[in-house]
Amino acid sequence: MDVTKDNGVVTIILEGDFTSIKLNDFRDLIQFERDAGNNLFRVDLRNTAVIDSMAIGCLVATYNSLRHNEGNLRLINVPEDIKEILRVMHMDRTLAGDQ
Repeated sequence: MDVTKDNGVVTIILEGDFTSIKLNDFRDLIQFERDAGNNLFRVDLRNTAVIDSMAIGCLVATYNSLRHNEGNLRLINVPEDIKEILRVMHMDRTLAGDQ
């Protein structure tokens, strides 16, 4: 995972599949940035082909936690296959949006 920061927005660029194997690192990174005072996040999925249900659940939980604390999480550069999964789950409007 690569991280960039621009105008108070933390962008996390995922590499490869986003599955349960990577969740602890993702959660740790989010918590580290939140502890540093950051609460606006973008997750860049341009290099991600596969996302599993645990990762989707983690994204939803992170989104909800951030929104509860006046933060936000958006998915950007979402591949079409993953967009379709989000559409089926009715989460495309909540999480995904190329900003």
